[in-house]
Amino acid sequence: MVATTLVRRLEVDPASHPRGQPHISSASGLAIIGGWFYFVADDENHLIAVPADDVEAGVLQMLPLGDERLPDDDAERKRRKKDLELVFDVPAGASAPRMLVAWGSGSRPSRDVGYVMALAADGSLEGSPGRVCLAPLHDLLRRHTAELNIEAGLVVGSELHLFSRASAKAPSNGWFRIGLDAVIEFLLGDDGSSQVPAVRFAELDLGRMGGVPLGISDATAREDGGWLLSASAEHTSDAYDDGKVEGSVLLACAQGGHITWRAQLDGHHKVEGIAFDGQGALWMTTDDDAPDVPSQLRRLSWPPSGFAG
Repeated sequence: MVATTLVRRLEVDPASHPRGQPHISSASGLAIIGGWFYFVADDENHLIAVPADDVEAGVLQMLPLGDERLPDDDAERKRRKKDLELVFDVPAGASAPRMLVAWGSGSRPSRDVGYVMALAADGSLEGSPGRVCLAPLHDLLRRHTAELNIEAGLVVGSELHLFSRASAKAPSNGWFRIGLDAVIEFLLGDDGSSQVPAVRFAELDLGRMGGVPLGISDATAREDGGWLLSASAEHTSDAYDDGKVEGSVLLACAQGGHITWRAQLDGHHKVEGIAFDGQGALWMTTDDDAPDVPSQLRRLSWPPSGFAG
């Protein structure tokens, strides 16, 4: 069992929240870039930002990604939300700036949406977010898995890796690899002419906890070239409904996807976002699937005792 430290609850000024809520309740993705922490929440249409040098107590900035206001009713908001589950950065290329990308899960057609934002050298945002229709790419991914539910993604060398979470209906996680240059061209195409990138697919079976398949919730790169995955065991039969969470784990992977280490996290938190900071500490966000429960930001000194990845 690996113990984590609660750093803060993701509380906000209710006046800054579109529904007057005093906290973020669904922090589903985390990226740490330069001097900034960025969060996405799966039932908001916002990017949430806080300076890294004031992450423990700084004001969370809610930055709208579009003009649409989600309904106050929980069920109707769930039906209409973009379900932004992951946020990651894409390095600058010959014809594109460094970018921050927020990505919808694709678990419903309304969730085939992403947002692209240019980044300055210090990791701050430049300009306005651009909306991307992910449907052509998600339709290609759907050919490989019984139920698409993109929850994690990271850039590894010249590829973007995306992960579709397991459920009772699809007990193995989907692992998609796409050439990064083709992804950038697809994301920046504004006339519908960009070619859908080619995809390589494999399955990752992470085992079970309490009889429930472990479903990937986020991914982040490690300095040694491998990656770290977070995964939770959630009692749900599909990619839409929420369920009781048995617990969460961290898993270290070699570059080829081989699991080299696994450890359960303390508590019954549903860990949804993970990222390393510049000093090597691992940060995590939680989502209890309850609007009245604040998401948490937690920290883990790395490597933990007993790590053998």
